[in-house]
Amino acid sequence: MQTRIFFILLFLLPLAGCPHTFIKQVEELRPPKNYKPIYQMSEKSIDSILKSLPFSAQYAQAIDSLLRSLENRATLQDTIYTLPNSVISSSIIGIHEASYPDSIHVKLSIKDEKGFFVKGLAGPSGRKIVNGKDSIWRFLMDSCGANSRQSPIRTFMIREISEDARKPLAISMVLDHSPSMGEMRARKLQEAVRTTMDMLTDDDAISVIKFTAKIHREIPLTSDYQTYTTQLKIDGLRGESAIPIRVTFNADTIVEQGYGGGTAIYDGALAGIEELKKTSNPQKVMIVFSDGGDNSSDATLDSVIRIARAAQVNIHTIAYGITEEEPLRALAELTGGKMYRIYSSKEFPFVLADIVKSMKNHYLLSYAPPKSADIHHVHGIISPRSDIASAFRGTYDKTILHSWDAEGTVHMVQIEFEKGSSAIPESAKNILHDVYYALQSSPLLTLEIRGHTDDIGKEEDNAQLSLSRAQSVAGALIAKGIKQSRLIITGKGESMPLVPNDSEESRKKNRRTEFIIRNK
Repeated sequence: MQTRIFFILLFLLPLAGCPHTFIKQVEELRPPKNYKPIYQMSEKSIDSILKSLPFSAQYAQAIDSLLRSLENRATLQDTIYTLPNSVISSSIIGIHEASYPDSIHVKLSIKDEKGFFVKGLAGPSGRKIVNGKDSIWRFLMDSCGANSRQSPIRTFMIREISEDARKPLAISMVLDHSPSMGEMRARKLQEAVRTTMDMLTDDDAISVIKFTAKIHREIPLTSDYQTYTTQLKIDGLRGESAIPIRVTFNADTIVEQGYGGGTAIYDGALAGIEELKKTSNPQKVMIVFSDGGDNSSDATLDSVIRIARAAQVNIHTIAYGITEEEPLRALAELTGGKMYRIYSSKEFPFVLADIVKSMKNHYLLSYAPPKSADIHHVHGIISPRSDIASAFRGTYDKTILHSWDAEGTVHMVQIEFEKGSSAIPESAKNILHDVYYALQSSPLLTLEIRGHTDDIGKEEDNAQLSLSRAQSVAGALIAKGIKQSRLIITGKGESMPLVPNDSEESRKKNRRTEFIIRNK
């Protein structure tokens, strides 16, 4: 027994760095004060919930005052997040912006204080069009940071998606099985996955991938209940592809079988995306669970985000234990999902069930957004009764340059110049503003500004003119506050036409600058 304890400590101390660091990290695992997670359970109608709650004139007055402040253009920070404690909670569990700029679709989870999904907020038919003021859907705004635009959304549609009306679900579980999970927690996680499988229907599909430094594709994507329930291994950290670990203490040698060491979150996520590419199911959801930071992947965070977005895979992440929250938050928010922060292994089955149940029962809010190449912030308030209100918020990124773009990505947001000129045309001012804001939003990004010309004139003169055009654009960005060290200036002359120089219209397209991602 003493040998086994020593073996466990031998594993934990290198992870922590030193005993004092380890103790500090364990202390940080404690949940915040008043931490009370609410996980989605069954459902209740809003009428039955309201009947059981006494009316509070004090809350009604406070909520009315706050809503009036919003109408009078008070700042959102002063208003929307100072609502009185409510028995209703609302949260965004996904923002789908593939149809932008025509429409944005926001998934909302709305629960009571016991975790019951609140039904009936979209009316008897489950579908409601709001045009102007509404007694329940009191406020919706899509604000754009760069342009300081706060755009109230006056018209939008809200639909209640229920189990019998929802689309089939394809889900990929990507699960951390590194040694820091420990035997007991790994087994509890596996048992929680097994319980979650019973929530799926015949139309749904699931895959399970376990990762350490290596990727263990335990269950390829399948809709067959018998297959995925029998292939799931509830084996703690002792997998079939076990790696023998020998530890000698005194004269005794202990052999432990394990999945291995290391944490390859991003490689595991890419394996999960590959599984989801096999299906035509419209809802592709990946759950990434980890209790630590990535230290073994060949893939990068940016590449996972880029590939998930292209495959229309929504990633929900679960941060547990001594983990790095920000990468998991980015994985979720930038792919239309949600990050869950949990503190106890007792939460494993509930958090997995919450994600699946939220896919089955939620509200879908759709609207035409303001057109702006910014980071958009979505804010809203629901108020099923005058003394009950709840706020929700989320973001989506429509900047023209992104932190997840691959190096060498050419952005064809072009500035077209007049003949023989390097002066920035008035029509390009908005483009420059969008590029400036994108650089501000991604402070580690380095940008190549590449100038071009048409084929009129001498080749050497065109080479200089194209460089002057790139310098003009760079100068305008530097004047706005971008550091010169983040900009690479090149001129390609007439050597890289976008289209053949066979008309004045085509030549105008070739008198341009382009933006290329270089370093991040």
